[in-house]
Order: sequence, then C-alpha cells, then structure tokens
Amino acid sequence: MAITKHGSFTRAAKELYLAQPTLTGHIQALENELGTVLLNRHGKMVTLTEAGKILYNYAVNILNIREQALFSLAQYEGRLEGELTIAASTVPQGYILPGLLAAFNHAYPHISYAIRQYDSRGVVEAIISGIMDFGFVGTRPVYTELEVLELCEDHLVLITPTKGRFKDIVAKELTWKQVKDERFILREEGSATRDLFLQALKERGIGAEELRLVASVENPETIKGCVREGLGVAIVSQRTVREELSLGTLKAFYISDLRLRRHFYFICHKNRVLSPIARAFRDFTTRYRQGL
Repeated sequence: MAITKHGSFTRAAKELYLAQPTLTGHIQALENELGTVLLNRHGKMVTLTEAGKILYNYAVNILNIREQALFSLAQYEGRLEGELTIAASTVPQGYILPGLLAAFNHAYPHISYAIRQYDSRGVVEAIISGIMDFGFVGTRPVYTELEVLELCEDHLVLITPTKGRFKDIVAKELTWKQVKDERFILREEGSATRDLFLQALKERGIGAEELRLVASVENPETIKGCVREGLGVAIVSQRTVREELSLGTLKAFYISDLRLRRHFYFICHKNRVLSPIARAFRDFTTRYRQGL
C-alpha cells in the first residue's frame, strides 16, 4: 500500500523505515508466493497490475479491519492517543483551526498536533504526496486523489486606513472604479486570496498589470500593519480583520462589482487508510463545520 500511495519504492521505503533492497525483496517474495506480478515498474514510477489492483483492495480492507480492532480496544480502555499532521493555508490556520482543534482536544485530550503552514497549492501537494494527514485551504482543489469537504463561506474585503480619503466614507460598498487607482498590497503568489482577487479582475477584463502594486506580502498581520500605516490598500479575508474593525483601527469595504466570495475546504487523500484518530478527526470536522 505504501508503494501504491507514493508510486515509488524509494519514497515507500522511507515511510516504512526500510532499506529499498529490503522492500524490493518483500515484494518479490510476495509475488513469488502468489504466482503473479503485482507491480509495473516504469523507470522510477510504479503502478499496479490488474492482479495488483485486486490484492490492493483486499489490503485496504485488511488494514481497515486491523485499525478498527485497535480503535475498538482503545475505546474500551477509554483512550485514543497519537499525533495528527495538518497542513493549512494562512487564513484557515489562523482563523478556523484554533477553534476546531480546541473543540476536538476537549473530546480527545491525548491527541497532539503537528501543524504546518503552506500556501493553498502547497497544502494540496502535501496531501497528495502523503506528507500530511489533512489539509485546510481557501480554494477548491480539483484532483481525483482528494476527498474535499466544504467547510464555510468567506468574503474578501478591501481594507483601508482610517485616515486619508477613506476616513469619512460611511458606505459599506465601493465600486472598482472608486478604488482602482489605489496602491495595492497583495498576498504572495500561490495564495488563494490573491488568486481569487486576480480572477475576479480578469472576469471584468482587467489585467494584473493594471494594478498599482506596491508590495507582495506573505503574512496577513504585516499586510494589516502596512495598510494601517498608509502604505496602500489590500484585499483580505473578512475573517482576518474582525478585531481591527471592532477596534476601529482599519476600515473595510465590499467591492460591489467584483465576485469576491469563496469557501474554505477540508481535504484528505481518498486512498489513504485512516488511523482511528484520523477517522475521528475527519468525522468531528464534518460535524463541527455546521457551526462555522
């Protein structure tokens, strides 16, 4: 199953803490015992033969039954322990994960978490490659290998300083014509926020080169600080500026003639055998999303 997941003896051996010749020997012994070829070798890439696909399906069931047995025993003993690896893009990591993990930890206090931040493209790559268990992103990935669960809706807003020409504007919405000449601070390339904004402009026939770009910044807190000090304006998730809006340190406006709505998504690999704690987390997240 490890070889199938990675499509590689080298990466599978690394995951299983085996030397590659040892792993190759195991496969050869299995093929000899079954009297059939299980894997096609195409240079460094490895795929399943038809016989391999049959055995793979049984292997999934065997490991699922094994994990279910361990899960049932753990429940009987009143414990569920281990570590979850989670990849998240910037906004979900900062504004969705904290509440979700706190709630999950209340139900399963003996589970720990390894959380890594990527841009949305990096999250998808981490899940497909098997580096991480689960991912949270701000754009819907289109990959057959992934199971995708829609979590909640998000709105992008234009944030501005509270001084200057925006100081006395009381409207909640502005048009693109009203703001197009401003200096813009964008998120880094690969960011779902940036991609959605540029796509919304493209739908209006506006190219990225028409923007007065003053900076590209990875960190949302840095972006908010730059806007607050008057460097420029920025398009950000509404969730990231709730505190600043309540304190009156920034202003925010909807852009009425740009499509700046999106959803956040929870993703995992379709073909991965989930451990008991991973299944518990997936099921918990499915329920938790109703309150987001």
